[in-house]
Amino acid sequence: MAYNFKAPNEQMHPDDRRNLIIFIVAALVIYLSFDHFVLQPKINSIRQEQLASQGLLKQTGPGGEVAVSEKIETRDQVVGNGQRIRMDNGVVFGTIATTGNRIDDVLLHKYFKTLGGKENVEVLAPAATAHPKYAEFGWVSEGNAVKVPDKDTNWGISGNRDLSKDKPVTMSWSNGQGQTFERTLTLDDQYVITVTQRVHNTTNKEVKLFPYALIAGIGLPENFAPQSIVHEGAIGYIGEKLHQSKYKKMDEEGEESFSASKGWVGITEKYWLAGLIPAQNENVKYSFKSTPAPNAPKTHRYQVDIMGGERTVAASGSTESTVHLFAGAKEVRVLDTYKKTLDVPHFDLAVDFGLYYFLTKPFFFILSLLGHITGNFGVAIVIFTCILRAAMYPLNNTSYRSFAKLKKVGPEMNALRDKYKDDKAALQKELVGLYTREKVNPAAGCLPILLQIPIFFALYKVLSVTIEMRHAPFFGWIHDLSIADPTTVFNLFGLIPLPFALPAFLMIGAWPCLMLLSMLLQRSMNPPPQDPVQAQMMRLMPFFMTFVMAKFAAGLVIYWTVSNILGVVQQYIISRRMGVEVSFFGRTKAEQELEEKVIHGPDVHPELEMIEGEIEDAMSPVTSPKGRRKKKR
Repeated sequence: MAYNFKAPNEQMHPDDRRNLIIFIVAALVIYLSFDHFVLQPKINSIRQEQLASQGLLKQTGPGGEVAVSEKIETRDQVVGNGQRIRMDNGVVFGTIATTGNRIDDVLLHKYFKTLGGKENVEVLAPAATAHPKYAEFGWVSEGNAVKVPDKDTNWGISGNRDLSKDKPVTMSWSNGQGQTFERTLTLDDQYVITVTQRVHNTTNKEVKLFPYALIAGIGLPENFAPQSIVHEGAIGYIGEKLHQSKYKKMDEEGEESFSASKGWVGITEKYWLAGLIPAQNENVKYSFKSTPAPNAPKTHRYQVDIMGGERTVAASGSTESTVHLFAGAKEVRVLDTYKKTLDVPHFDLAVDFGLYYFLTKPFFFILSLLGHITGNFGVAIVIFTCILRAAMYPLNNTSYRSFAKLKKVGPEMNALRDKYKDDKAALQKELVGLYTREKVNPAAGCLPILLQIPIFFALYKVLSVTIEMRHAPFFGWIHDLSIADPTTVFNLFGLIPLPFALPAFLMIGAWPCLMLLSMLLQRSMNPPPQDPVQAQMMRLMPFFMTFVMAKFAAGLVIYWTVSNILGVVQQYIISRRMGVEVSFFGRTKAEQELEEKVIHGPDVHPELEMIEGEIEDAMSPVTSPKGRRKKKR
């Protein structure tokens, strides 16, 4: 008996195929258009409103021009006004105003805003600048009975006037009521400024004060991305729990308060942190706050603060409070060091390692070590990919052997489905028999694929959130592994200059194209799904994935490409060892022969076929054509 063999795509109804293609194309267009036409204009609008409400931009005049306000000043202008303490330890530098004594000018020596740029990253910036963020320290008096220093207080400096490593600066101020407030700033060799506050009470009455410290920022950060997977906003590990509140949530909540004897809080950006670490083992109140900025209802003032317990300063007595201010880059090893030296719990969680923390942090240390050895994080990613593939070899080996067997019996499975297309029970029975006879387990290839999902997302996190990957070059045109491939296929990767800028969703770089090729090779070696709709989706999936991942970090695309290539090589070797023919383009010779055999049936001698026909007629006199004619006569 001859079977009518059909490939999966030939079984799909034309209308179904058309609808599937329309759905995938529409989904792709919506996904790629959202960022260009909705998200980016929204971000620009938020930034313009923020700048306008701060006074940086005035309202559009009759001529349609936007004038710059004199209210917003540059950093150099602010630093040049008034007396300031200079600060530098070779890692951070900046200034601290003696009036108000806010720590509001901290920059990083080795980090710049753009690749190859000369403008240093600002972690803290004065209130008069475009993106202010500052730290403030002081005391709160019970019932305002004691006059305490504020933002207008002029502090006097005694001794050293420049803050550097091992050279602290001490300031003092007297309130005229018998209390003298003293503040000592100490700078270590990295990113921490230790602020020690003291109060000396020279009266014959005790006073009650509460120490506080806060970090406040006006508006959203300069490079804020609302849809980023990296947490930006308020953060703190308080007690035994990590608390995170994005800017939108802070606006909705207004204020959140917590109390604990251990912890830290801060305002975090993707790579930078301004955080407060109070003395541990002391009950402290922590708060996240969002309030409309003064005279700017569209802009919010975001604040995290800590309030220490009541301090009773006896007559002729004194008290003190110490807080550590971290203002710098979220370098994992540095955070781990402070975690130990300051005895602060989980300070490394300032880096948003995500749900796969148990994978992301080990992955980071391996990549960091390999990058240090090779001198190139791109090479480290390639080596790391080979290590992962080697570690998963036993599982991948089982998966690929299963794929090879499924591909070998694929035409027979198609023949059975065509033969028993109207009898699902019989089809299931025959397929189980075929699997048993050929020792095929269709589900054997699922586990390695499922295991790669957390690995993929963990590596994605490492490349996206760790500053060690920022501005890390590879070879050729990849100068920053943490951003997307800057080339695009639509101008032949830079060979054809275009007079206009391409939209973001058309930036399909060279590495994403190599990734597409690796996925097509990998797909050709796997057995196609028997369901026609699934088969059609699998054909389109590599192209869809290429458009999506073209915007991902180049380091992640390199990992995925190299992993696919290693998988293809491994699967090819396994298939050849099992005697399964491999063809990257079209059907193999064995598949073509089996398809011809299934379609046309086996060759039968004419005389034998005539004898089989007579026997069939004799055994089935009613159902056969001859038998029916005899019955009618």
